[in-house]
Amino acid sequence: MKGKLFSCLVLMFLSISMVAQKVPVSGTVSDQTGPVIGASVIEKGTTNGTMTDNDGHFTLTVSKGAVIEISSIGYKTQEITVGAQTNFTVTLSEDNEFLDEVVVVGYGSMKKSDLAGASVSMKESDLKGSIISSLEQSLQGRAAGVTAVTTSGAPGSSSSIRVRGQATINANAEPLYVIDGVIVQGGGNTGADFGLGDALGNGKVSTISPLSTINPADIVSMEILKDASATAIYGAQGANGVVLITTKHGKSGEAKFSYDGMVAMSRQAVRLNMMNLREYAQYYNEMIEEGDIYETNPYYATPSLLGKGTNWQDEIFRTAWQHQHQLSAQGGSDKVQYYVSGSYMDQQGTIIGSNFNRFSVRTNLDAQLKKWLKLGVNATYAITNDNLKLADSNQGLIYYSLTTIPDIPVYDVNGNYSSTIREGYTSPNPVALAMMDEILLKRKKLSGNIYAELTPIKHITWRTELGFDMGESDANRYKPIVDLGGWVRSQNSISYQKNSNYFWQLKNYLTYANQWGKHSVTAMVGQECWESRWNYLSGSNTDLPSDEVHNVALATGTPSISSGFGSSAMASFFTRETYNYGDRYLGTYTYRYDGSSNFGPKNRWAGFHSVALAWRFSNEKFFEPVKKVIDNGKLRLGWGQTGNSSIGSYAWGAAITRMPSALGMGFRPSNIPNTSIRWESQEQYNVGLDLGFFNGRLNLTVDAYYKKSDDMLMSMQLPSYMGTQGNGSSKLQAPKGNYGSIENKGLEITLDAHPVQLKNFSWDSNFQISFNKNKLLSLSDTENATLVGYGQWGDVVCVSEIGKPLYNFYGYKVEGVYKDLDDIQNSAKPAKYPSDGVFSRGNTVWVGDIKYKDVDENGIIDERDRTDIGSPLPKFTFGWTNTFRYKNLDLSIFLNGSYGNKVMNYNSLTLTHMNSTWTNQLQSVVSKRARLEPIDPTIVYADGSKWFDHIDNVRVKNPGTKIPHTSINDPNDNDRISDRYVEDGSFLRIKNITLGYTFPKALLNKAKIENLRVYVNIQNLYTFTKYTGYDPEVGASTQDSSGLTYGLDNGRYPSPAMYSFGLNITF
Repeated sequence: MKGKLFSCLVLMFLSISMVAQKVPVSGTVSDQTGPVIGASVIEKGTTNGTMTDNDGHFTLTVSKGAVIEISSIGYKTQEITVGAQTNFTVTLSEDNEFLDEVVVVGYGSMKKSDLAGASVSMKESDLKGSIISSLEQSLQGRAAGVTAVTTSGAPGSSSSIRVRGQATINANAEPLYVIDGVIVQGGGNTGADFGLGDALGNGKVSTISPLSTINPADIVSMEILKDASATAIYGAQGANGVVLITTKHGKSGEAKFSYDGMVAMSRQAVRLNMMNLREYAQYYNEMIEEGDIYETNPYYATPSLLGKGTNWQDEIFRTAWQHQHQLSAQGGSDKVQYYVSGSYMDQQGTIIGSNFNRFSVRTNLDAQLKKWLKLGVNATYAITNDNLKLADSNQGLIYYSLTTIPDIPVYDVNGNYSSTIREGYTSPNPVALAMMDEILLKRKKLSGNIYAELTPIKHITWRTELGFDMGESDANRYKPIVDLGGWVRSQNSISYQKNSNYFWQLKNYLTYANQWGKHSVTAMVGQECWESRWNYLSGSNTDLPSDEVHNVALATGTPSISSGFGSSAMASFFTRETYNYGDRYLGTYTYRYDGSSNFGPKNRWAGFHSVALAWRFSNEKFFEPVKKVIDNGKLRLGWGQTGNSSIGSYAWGAAITRMPSALGMGFRPSNIPNTSIRWESQEQYNVGLDLGFFNGRLNLTVDAYYKKSDDMLMSMQLPSYMGTQGNGSSKLQAPKGNYGSIENKGLEITLDAHPVQLKNFSWDSNFQISFNKNKLLSLSDTENATLVGYGQWGDVVCVSEIGKPLYNFYGYKVEGVYKDLDDIQNSAKPAKYPSDGVFSRGNTVWVGDIKYKDVDENGIIDERDRTDIGSPLPKFTFGWTNTFRYKNLDLSIFLNGSYGNKVMNYNSLTLTHMNSTWTNQLQSVVSKRARLEPIDPTIVYADGSKWFDHIDNVRVKNPGTKIPHTSINDPNDNDRISDRYVEDGSFLRIKNITLGYTFPKALLNKAKIENLRVYVNIQNLYTFTKYTGYDPEVGASTQDSSGLTYGLDNGRYPSPAMYSFGLNITF
């Protein structure tokens, strides 16, 4: 009993002692202007905390001797130790970390607050927000003024990037990419560059991304320079914007090892509503009833007894898997820091047979050998393998999967590929085409730089840098023998091309930086030179001894061997001066003088100036009364000149080519030279405003710009008597020249907010929207005032006219269908209107044909009635990211979209034509087509003919439709380019959702793990759009060799939805 009493007394004493250790504390938190509302007050190391009220007051009970942390967005965190004092007055000081954040600019870096030009930063956390296989994909919807349109949904595919609109025609319009100071060399932009022209389409762009050799996980930041005042330091290379990419470097301290792993599943969620077998049989029978065909098919006699047949879309698309892994090490001492990494990624495409994988290693080493001497090396090596498939075009897998009729099985009874179900059918089996034909591309790339920084005297730094980029590619295409009923390929064929490219770059620049009193000055002067060399060797042949042997040397046909080489070089001198007075008045001047071998001797050199001014009015004394609300304000003005020299090497001269003749093989110029060709120039004005509200809780950036490009580099349009038309073996290519100007003007708005910042919960939001108007101002020295872009087989699709935006769709306007004979006779006369007034089905215009608008009102429908039918360029694009954090959970939701752009659904030319019994059609269109019926069904014709043969007894049952009737011969050309194929391409996409969990450090410390995060990610979850094709995100055409077609969906490889699980661990 005494023992129990003693135990109770001990417990009471301990309880009283513990209570006695808790003390109430209180206080007021303010800044220079008054109380801070909503500041976080937390007992350090615990979850015990509170927030300040509207007067900045707080009360909290804590342990004696505890440390209290007081924090708020925009202020530096303060810590107070609780002792005898229990009431505190805390004054928070502004945290200028955001303003003092160092950002990369051309040939150096500077504080973000000192920037006077227009640029946007992307950090590592932004890049990790989505699963990307190629670096440019991370730019989609995340940077104001930057439009990123995916060229293809194939693994490792490219995106078409435009900074502030399309500023050029035939010259390269992609921005300049610079990684750790080294200009990225792609090794090729088109399929033809790699020897895969026909296999991938012969357009000026292809699905192959030059950036897919770069591992995105090695990137720590990207800086996009947008206006000329920022890009002019790159002179002739900066006309289309500059993307500065910085890779990860070492940090002082113990080595840290990190593993990043991910596994993902991709699928195509969208299917076009093609007819199944029952619907196709019903459609076939209806064509008989309406007199389009006369041969009945007993197989289709009773459609209700048939199954659904083959869904070729389901056969072509598959569930695809992807996995990637990276192991990296980072660390070093005060003198030497290192970062090394190795990664592997393997990604299946959602079209069967397509695949992409990449292996890469990187080493970055920085060594401070002396106070005045720093050396470093950055190097990366990558190997990529592409198993490519031609998706778009009338020879692509998408087209064949949509048009192949559903009564053909994938396999025959013996398990072999099938191709025919009835006599006369000759189209390829899409699955066999995908799995039998090979299009392979292997690339190797070694790039990086070696640098030295010397500080011989105070305030002066000299940096010398040698950059390199060496690559090679092997492209193989193999087509085996095929004998699948109606689809016969009697001989196999093989082609091979090996490319090599070498690039070196030497830079030297001297930087002076000093500050005295309120004055801060930086001056930089430097030189740069580089040379790029390339060569290729290709061979092709037929009749290999076996489809198992893929060696061009063993083929027994007539070989074709080709080779080529080329080079380009540039030498530059540049300078930049910046001045800052009292952190209020900022100025930057740059000048660059470039010489390029791409131009003739008289026009090789050009100079480019830029000036940028900024006023941080928030630092003025008169602004102090409102700093509680607007804590940061800066007005920016910029003007600059840049150029463009990206037309290829020796474009000013004449190349030599072979020409067969009756006297034997001869040689001739392949093009007309133009030694007077000069730089494409660009001038840009920018006005910007930066505002920060409520101590950094809300930040607004607004930029307005005007950009004009003159002396556009393009091929001259010459008449045929100049020898520029005709047979490909004899015609001369037109000379390159400077023939026009383009303007772009727009508005960019970025809103960055931190609406909620609580103890355990926070919400960050970033919204950006970009408006751009594009106009072709002039075309000089050309035969006509238009630029023409083509579709698959030479049909005019896009026309760029003076005074209008580039790439406008061009064709006829549809008013409806001819309802009856009276409608035909009282409308403008189409080309197939009979001159003798005698109508003949199959030879003249007929009831149910498309009625086109008589635009020129001359009573005749002809080519002069073609007009502008829509623009593929959006009125604005936008992106919105919201990130929520609750304790250790984080949720990120990213939406992006486009508004006002049109898409030409080029597939619909075939899928809605209804002129063949050998081609499947869209069920949604077939069901709404013009249905013909007799006006008087009681008439019996003495010659045995039917009502549908007499135009005076035919009318349309549904006259409100704009879809024509079935017509085998289609004399009216109902499938001509018209606005019925132009659709609204606006969309809102749930681009990315990421849910992650970071394990508590207290739990990880026991296992000696520094950080562990797991996450699930969904990409391209859903797209809200009115577009009836697979994907409204359609950019440059991979089929148009002129580069003047945009927004044409000819079976584009759609972007898949992707579901992934990932793990990040650091130890």
